[in-house]
Amino acid sequence: MTSFRNIKIFAVLFAAMIMVTASFSGCRREAVTEQEIPLETEASEEEPVAEETAPRAGGTMNLYIHEPVSLDPPNCYESEGIQVIRQVWDGLFEYDPDTLEAKPALVEDYDISDDGLVYTFYLRKGINFHSGRELVAEDFVYSWSRVAAQETASYLAYHMAPILGFDALQNGISDTFEGVIALDDYTLQVTLNYPFADFINTLGHVVFYPVAREDVEEHGDLYTQNINGVGPFKLVEWEHNQHIILEKNEDYWREPAYLDGVKYHIMADENTAFLEFQAGNLDFAQIPVGQVNATLADPEYGEHAIIKPTMMLYFYVMNVEQEPFRDNLKLREAISYMIDKENIAEVVGEGVPTPATGIIPPGIPGFQENASGITYNPQRAAQLLEEAGYPGGEGLPTLMLGYNIGASHEIIAEAVQADAAELGINIEIEGYEWGTMLEKGQGGEINFYRLGWQAAYPTMDYFLYPLFHSESADNFAGYSNPEVDQLLEEARATLDEAERTAKYREVEKMILNDHAFALIYFYGSRRIIQPYVRDFVLDNMESYDLRHVWLDK
Repeated sequence: MTSFRNIKIFAVLFAAMIMVTASFSGCRREAVTEQEIPLETEASEEEPVAEETAPRAGGTMNLYIHEPVSLDPPNCYESEGIQVIRQVWDGLFEYDPDTLEAKPALVEDYDISDDGLVYTFYLRKGINFHSGRELVAEDFVYSWSRVAAQETASYLAYHMAPILGFDALQNGISDTFEGVIALDDYTLQVTLNYPFADFINTLGHVVFYPVAREDVEEHGDLYTQNINGVGPFKLVEWEHNQHIILEKNEDYWREPAYLDGVKYHIMADENTAFLEFQAGNLDFAQIPVGQVNATLADPEYGEHAIIKPTMMLYFYVMNVEQEPFRDNLKLREAISYMIDKENIAEVVGEGVPTPATGIIPPGIPGFQENASGITYNPQRAAQLLEEAGYPGGEGLPTLMLGYNIGASHEIIAEAVQADAAELGINIEIEGYEWGTMLEKGQGGEINFYRLGWQAAYPTMDYFLYPLFHSESADNFAGYSNPEVDQLLEEARATLDEAERTAKYREVEKMILNDHAFALIYFYGSRRIIQPYVRDFVLDNMESYDLRHVWLDK
């Protein structure tokens, strides 16, 4: 047995693959460099040394958010809900905001068997749900079994696929999770089907959060509005399409938060939210597309914009199970070549995002430069369109391009629409509410639409297995390639890091060659906070922990 108490990824500067994240009371777009600070300084009467203000408790932080799909961990498969429940729960592990390394949270210690199959987690004692009941190992057995159970129909269940007994639960032939056992109240033992090198990295994901059986049984389908976590804030109210209110958990197992509460203002449009921010009604918002440079130049707010790379991919799904994309690789490839990604990133996006060159974003260990090799080439696109059977777009039915409204995606869709028109391809664009678009995409009602994929944990596997394994619920494109499935499964079970990385890189190339979607860009964050918000940290997965935040006003 090997005992572990602690389990670096990337820098914008790429030194030692560490992603640098700043604690923001303000940040410019310019690169942050470490300054040399003398060990001793003398303070003169003319230049008194400023005293640091101690954090003060109190106040409510107001944030902008879209309407979440769910706040129930097994069904919280999109970023809006995840933002909220990360404040309400803690997991076995959490991600260091500077290095994104998985580090113990609810776990005090853990062991891994020599064959890499058995994990034994020793839970901290005295951690209570918001209801007051103590968290025990059996809560994880129940919660993970609930995720994997067939009747739950969780989109996120595949995260538990490496655990022994997962298939039996998914197929409805068992109601117990063979590989998840509570040895006693504070010892959880997990047995895997195969050695999974990234298993610890996955355990900070929200799907692994513990829920209390009695709450689910009491509230049933309404549990998502009555969540009961173990984190620094607890849910008070979710008024759909209006707000979500959290309050400080005074019984938190670590130091309680400084904030008295958090209010998420649910708005459909980021432009409206930005106006509310400028009016002083929001403390954290998104800078709309087209207003980044003006905001950076603003003497009041420019220092408080958060502009930096993030581990996220923006792309357009082309459902390969439906016409006209089905069995027409040339058409799908033509669409990839026709899109001017540089124009979208540099002009529309004001240089915040960068043109996507593959599936894996920079900063993820294993990232390979120019994995796809596709750049804007209308001549090549026209040639491929002719080879696809639609010379000059003739005979190709009008393509319906879907996007979610309220976050400037319409502007990008219009740019793609203009690129397509130059080739004779007619595209009509249609906006949907976020949850509606996801449902329509999953149900096959729309076959060409915009998606973003955000790192929930910083591994190559997270950008490949969920989106492209044929059995994954997040396989939005209906993509299926038996060779890809096999290689993904082999990569997961490969413990040697170099060999595992090589397999994932091969998978990435195979998927790109199938052109199941059109790459657009790797995201950059364009967020902004008020000048009085202190110790707010936005990591490169666009996650944050509000328990450290305080308001200096």
